[in-house]
Amino acid sequence: MQEKRKRRIPVFVKLLIFLVLPALLITGAFYWVGTYYREEDKIYPNISIAGTDVSWMTHSQAVEALNLSDFEEKVNKTSVTIIFPDASEVTITGEDIGLTNDAMSIVDTAFSIGRGQGFFKDTISFIKRLYSEELYLDIHKIYNNDIIHVKIIRFTEEYNNRLATTKPVVFSDRILITKGAGQEPAEAIVLKDLAYIGLFESFETGEPVEIIYILPETKPDVDTIVDLHHGIHVPTISAELDLETLTVSESTVGVHFDMMYAVELLNATETGKTITVPIEYTMPDTTQEYLESLLFRDLFGEQTTWVHGSSDRVTNIKISSEAINDLVLLPGDEFSFNDVVGVRNRPKGYRPAGAFIGGETATVIGGGICQTASTLHAAIVDTELLITERHPHSQRVPYLPRGRDATVYWGRLDFRFVNNTEFPIKIEFELDNRNLTARVYGTIIDNFPTPSQPIPAG
Repeated sequence: MQEKRKRRIPVFVKLLIFLVLPALLITGAFYWVGTYYREEDKIYPNISIAGTDVSWMTHSQAVEALNLSDFEEKVNKTSVTIIFPDASEVTITGEDIGLTNDAMSIVDTAFSIGRGQGFFKDTISFIKRLYSEELYLDIHKIYNNDIIHVKIIRFTEEYNNRLATTKPVVFSDRILITKGAGQEPAEAIVLKDLAYIGLFESFETGEPVEIIYILPETKPDVDTIVDLHHGIHVPTISAELDLETLTVSESTVGVHFDMMYAVELLNATETGKTITVPIEYTMPDTTQEYLESLLFRDLFGEQTTWVHGSSDRVTNIKISSEAINDLVLLPGDEFSFNDVVGVRNRPKGYRPAGAFIGGETATVIGGGICQTASTLHAAIVDTELLITERHPHSQRVPYLPRGRDATVYWGRLDFRFVNNTEFPIKIEFELDNRNLTARVYGTIIDNFPTPSQPIPAG
């Protein structure tokens, strides 16, 4: 019996088995991956957005995972305030600039990665993503740059205009000087950078940000300070007495400020800030009101005597006392009874009346005027006014005690004294119902001279 001959598998069949079958298996697996494993409504693997892994998420799941509501809450809290040296400020908020993000667009981008090239290429891209490194996508902030620009530019211009036109303000007790007024303006480009930095910091921290803006340093305007000093400086002037006119000059309260202190204060102050310089007042040593109040303020001495005798004698005393009344003696002046009263004669109205002559009583023109001289002598004898000539009567007079009288005689006997005080003195006489009163007024400084006590009429 013949053995059955083994059937050989043709070569092409072997080739078909070893080549086509794997290809079919691979194709089937590829088709299965592309059709069943790769889901067309989910993001491919190994993709993250802003640190959040969104692999295998649907579009809506990815949006939810990114928690965009947190972003909106941060936007509501985002603000930067730039404070200027004069305490003015500009505030920009996240809402002002329309701060938002491109998260939705990035989710769209993540979802579109590996898609849109056809079944075969999309499946290839999917398989590659299974074994590729993580693909990181970032969310970007979107805002209106023009709003920041316009707001900063406008505020900077307003501030610079204020600074340029700021003048020193003078009050009664102080001066306000702004450093750098009209010199170094604020720079808008610097302020814009500060605004961006502050806004992004505020967004990250969730807290408002304040930034102190410091102007570029400038030198103090010394000329301004000097001009100010010239404008307000008033020298301190004490009142003075004009001895010729007996008038008192005006006194002036000094007004000034410390220029060196102002310059040092400006040196230590930031540009744009305002300093306060106190105004100082210096009272004069002697004011006009005070000096005027001193003139004839004090009663040096006073004496009243009773005028006895005839009406002619009273007339003579009246004429002689009126000649002296309101007489002012300047410091150093000497009073002379004879020089002031002059010759006693009829043309002046003097009449014959009794007088002591050589120890006896006689009738002479102007008799009785010695009582005028004696009353004035008695008024000053107890003061420190310097009496330079005085003669007593040859007999006791009835109107004054001994030692207080003074006799006069034209061309021979006089009554004289010197105003040895620092102020003018004034002599007043009053004749009232035969009461003759002499008063001497001046100014007592340091109890000199000492007023006398009036002596009762004898």
